[in-house]
Amino acid sequence: MNEPINNLGDLEKRFRAHQWVQLLFATVMVVLPFFLAPAYPGEDRVALGGWRIPPVCPHRVLFMSSCPGCGLIRSFTALVHGQISESYAYHRLGIPLFLIIAFQIPFRLYLLKTGSQGYSKRIEAFIYRPVPFVIAILVINWLISVWA
Repeated sequence: MNEPINNLGDLEKRFRAHQWVQLLFATVMVVLPFFLAPAYPGEDRVALGGWRIPPVCPHRVLFMSSCPGCGLIRSFTALVHGQISESYAYHRLGIPLFLIIAFQIPFRLYLLKTGSQGYSKRIEAFIYRPVPFVIAILVINWLISVWA
């Protein structure tokens, strides 16, 4: 159960912990594709070294169909290897989502440097207001690909 926060020091620690988690996620999502080999034409697996990574999407494994995020890792991997058209083919939103995630790295580093004093309502609105729209666009994109 969540305990009440007693002082501002606890708030600052939680704020910084959140920034570290976000920074770690963004860094992995941006750096990992550089170590992966793009999928072969007509295949849905990327490779790490010589090992073809099996599908990791639980939705795909359980239901044998794609989910709104299916193809993003392949799209990111193709993008960082300069395969722009393949990146778009794997997921239409892969390129803008990769850029949004990549932007998180300097942004989270800034917040770690400045602490919660660097965080304002304007920044909060800039970061969190678009989230429902991004989710809606992912779902609409997925519905289009399912019905096409």
